[in-house]
Amino acid sequence: MTGMLASVNSVEEALQALSANVDIIDLKQPSLGALGALETDLVKSIVDEINGRCPVSATVGDLPMQPGIVYRAVKAMAETGVDYVKIGFFPGDDWQGTIEKLATLPRTMNLIAVLFADTQLDFAVVDSLKDAGFKGVMLDTMNKKNGPLTQVMAKTDIAQFVRLAKDRSLLCGLAGSLRLDDIAELMLYQPDYLGFRGALCLEHNRTAQLSRSSMMQIKQAIDYQNPLQAEKHILIADDSEINRLILANMLELNGYTVDAAADGAEALQFISKNHYQMALIDLSMPIMSGLEMIKILRSQHNPLKVAAISTFADSKQKTEALAAGFDYCLTRPVDEAQLIAMLNLR
Repeated sequence: MTGMLASVNSVEEALQALSANVDIIDLKQPSLGALGALETDLVKSIVDEINGRCPVSATVGDLPMQPGIVYRAVKAMAETGVDYVKIGFFPGDDWQGTIEKLATLPRTMNLIAVLFADTQLDFAVVDSLKDAGFKGVMLDTMNKKNGPLTQVMAKTDIAQFVRLAKDRSLLCGLAGSLRLDDIAELMLYQPDYLGFRGALCLEHNRTAQLSRSSMMQIKQAIDYQNPLQAEKHILIADDSEINRLILANMLELNGYTVDAAADGAEALQFISKNHYQMALIDLSMPIMSGLEMIKILRSQHNPLKVAAISTFADSKQKTEALAAGFDYCLTRPVDEAQLIAMLNLR
């Protein structure tokens, strides 16, 4: 499940976010920089007002990476009662010394490191953060004028970052001038949180007032794209209309919702916009074959379960399909009991 993080800068904005059922309320002052901090007295007031109804995080500000300065700021922010303290890892100064100093804090403090995609970033720091007791790590952008994270960093690097965090049991968040249109792409990587500020505000101005309609739209988009929404939602790709109808009828009678594509290129478009429990892909299609489609999908690090469908007249076809990235092979005509049993696999 991926949650929505909404950045706010006042009690009023925090209550707005709470009413929109966001998953974490993040406290920062956008007018003071990428991770501008609120005064600790205001943070405490917001924490008291939220009163445990939603997790709250807060940034310590755009601070130089000097151990003493960051350590004192983290301690002061933790005393406000926030659930998570976010520390921006800005270029320069003493990263390793800062991490070592923060490692001396009680492990009851939930520290979140914020790394910036638009800097020369070495993902090896993730291991140091884990060893120092950090609870999680976020990927963000420093310069908000350069566009969203999806334009600043390559898809393969975003996927690698999420995989590294998850492999080390760290909470993982993605942020950085994210827009509504970025949600479908980033949800494919299954981060724990997507973070928003500018997209929640009037005219996408991160220092302007929050727009309730924008906040609700983004929340609904994330909820719709969550893997739980993918249950019982199947994609079929086959250039034969009769084959599509036979499969769709079989699935719908068993309670599944079906989308249908006529070729691999159209299937990729569906996958880019929706979450599916599984895709059933004919190997032989014009425009883009099933083999071409699965190679592109796997190059995007998309973990969607995909079954190849064919008569498999050639014994080598199954080996080739599995080697290309398919998870299963179904022989046409598809046996209904075999299909449903495959869909029930976890």
